[in-house]
Amino acid sequence: MAAGGTGGHVFPAEALTRELLGRGARVELVTDGRGSSFSDELVVPVHRIKACPLGKNLATKAFSVVKMGFGVLQALWLLRRLRPMAVVGFGGYPSVPLLFAAAQIGIPIILHEQNALMGRANRTLLPMAKLLAT
Repeated sequence: MAAGGTGGHVFPAEALTRELLGRGARVELVTDGRGSSFSDELVVPVHRIKACPLGKNLATKAFSVVKMGFGVLQALWLLRRLRPMAVVGFGGYPSVPLLFAAAQIGIPIILHEQNALMGRANRTLLPMAKLLAT
């Protein structure tokens, strides 16, 4: 699972996590530092990788690209270690490095969009996705 740290991203990820755990699946969460809002009663490994929103000016955009690049490298290492069958993204910039890395190495990605208008992260990743859940 890959989700941003706000409730709009975390609550749908929690719901799917509960369902998958109930079916005996292994579930792990990838987020940034804000992802600590994930329910304490769901005992799943949480991995934090580098991510940040795209900046407003050239300097902050360049910084964002570099930081996201480090996040992609962290995600590649993590994916090669965990070997997931698929990666599910719930939007938000913290989902981008993991989902981008998964697509690059052939792991299917599924996107979940909970809003009426698709967010920037999911819009960017949509061409790489095998499935979009709305």
